[in-house]
Amino acid sequence: MTIVDGQDAPDEHRLDELNDELAVLVKIFPDVLPDVFREMLLRFDGESRLEIVANQLLKKEDEWVKGRWRTAVDRTEADVIDVSQIPEADLFRRNSYKWAVKAALLQEFKTLSKSTVKAVLAEQNHSYTLARPVLKKIASKHWRSSFSRFFSRWTRRSEDETDKHAMIRWIKSIDGSFLPILKATGDAELDDELQRTVLGPLFAQYKAQQEELDWNFAVQTNLEEAEDAEALFECGCCFSATTFERMTECTASVHMICHSCISNSINEALFGQGWDRNIHHDRGLLRCMAPTTDDNCEGCILHNATQRAIYESRKGVQLVTRFESRLAEEALNMAQVPLVRCPVCSYAEARDLYLPTGTLQYNIDMNHPFRALTYIILAVICLPFLFLYLLWSNSTRLPSVTSLFQTALTRLANIKQFPARFQCRSPTCSTLSCTNCSKPWRDPHTCFESEVVELRTTIEAARTAALKRTCPKCGLGFIKDSGCNKLTCLCGYVMCYVCRQGLGPTEGGEGYQHFCQHFRYEAGRCRECEKCDLYRAEDEDALVKAAGLEAEKEWREKQGLAGAKGKLEKVGAIGRQERVEEEWTLQTAVDWWVRNVFSCSLRPQ
Repeated sequence: MTIVDGQDAPDEHRLDELNDELAVLVKIFPDVLPDVFREMLLRFDGESRLEIVANQLLKKEDEWVKGRWRTAVDRTEADVIDVSQIPEADLFRRNSYKWAVKAALLQEFKTLSKSTVKAVLAEQNHSYTLARPVLKKIASKHWRSSFSRFFSRWTRRSEDETDKHAMIRWIKSIDGSFLPILKATGDAELDDELQRTVLGPLFAQYKAQQEELDWNFAVQTNLEEAEDAEALFECGCCFSATTFERMTECTASVHMICHSCISNSINEALFGQGWDRNIHHDRGLLRCMAPTTDDNCEGCILHNATQRAIYESRKGVQLVTRFESRLAEEALNMAQVPLVRCPVCSYAEARDLYLPTGTLQYNIDMNHPFRALTYIILAVICLPFLFLYLLWSNSTRLPSVTSLFQTALTRLANIKQFPARFQCRSPTCSTLSCTNCSKPWRDPHTCFESEVVELRTTIEAARTAALKRTCPKCGLGFIKDSGCNKLTCLCGYVMCYVCRQGLGPTEGGEGYQHFCQHFRYEAGRCRECEKCDLYRAEDEDALVKAAGLEAEKEWREKQGLAGAKGKLEKVGAIGRQERVEEEWTLQTAVDWWVRNVFSCSLRPQ
């Protein structure tokens, strides 16, 4: 073992062993946050460390966890097989990475004490990406930051001012533009993290802007050359003149339509009220929008031409994906095939399960006898209409009553015998979900878990995390219930609860002198100094409220309920916007009646 900032840290050759044990614990206890496992694995030592930790969690789970449960938002992350599937922020970190992160943050936040930076790093598992926003928030309350913001009101910001990230250095290129490069950190792991989280998004943004400028320049140049050569074509919809490259012909070979009109028609179909008007449902193509003397043109725009026109617009890839998903949804609904759908994306599979004749038996659902009796009485009341349908179906092409019931019983068998665990096969999704409740699958899985309980658990966990402090010496996490802001850990480390600065002899030994000593006639902040208060902490109510609101926002975005207001308003009553509601037909009505009356099971051999 080595010592890093007063805290025992595992040697480099033991990191793989500790991370493998962490992956095992995450798999066994999927509802517990990895913070608990890291704390316990460092506390217990020896060859039987994994067995001891698992035994302690089984016997005294609440005592060790202390409210650190996984929320509904991140439960799917617990389905891991090995250490490669655990997020890097939850793993044990190498000593060289810890040193590099601490040095970089101390260089950036010079107004904060070294012990404050160490405390925040201990809370965030020494992650640079997670610790930097917390330190920025703490530094913003310092008097120097307030002084700078006061004078920045009269300081005019330069138009060429770029992102002032502490780890980015800007160099001037030959053409006069500025290019960002990363400062050397001395650790390859931190360099890779900064490349992914800081420099990567910046380059992606610049690349998108440059591609848009190049595209606009190419279009304008092509238009000017076509005007000089008198080679412009008139659009049959908007009657504007444009180049041949931005025109396409309908299948009737009558009209030339520009790409702008095609893109506008697709946007109106997807986000407005023009789907039925602009889309030919039998062909699955965009209708020609050119006006004619008698009626609209009977031609359509080919799919590849439609794609080419959409790709020219902003967010063209997302629009093409949404357009093709909508066409696939409509085709599946028209096919009247029972489907099992992914609750996250538009992927769907036919719910088709081959069961040999004689392997199933159907009985009245005695688990819900009152419901079954109610639907049987409803069917008896509707018997006159059933006889009318029998007479009508014999003289028309309507399906017979026997075929309706056989189809309903087959679908019931597929529902009852189809596995509840569904794996989405879309390469961009691959989500595990439950076919019964459409929730993310996790072992053990409980269907129809209340979304109100999930949301409440998410908010409570976020509020607890906002008040949590971690000892930078031993890694113990704790929350202050009462008393003063001078906290003493079990290991002897002394720190301030407000700013996290160390107050022990090894950190300067300020003790109670760290706190304000002035007498005040009225409650509130001291007007003579900027020191922390001994008993009055930061506005915990506002801090807890802000953390709860942020957690609720993230939860609603994950669940597709971003439009619902309030903590308990309409939770669970609003489905995903992407999900297409099933249309009611005679077959679906018979399916619904059969599902509520009969039960299906395998015939005993």
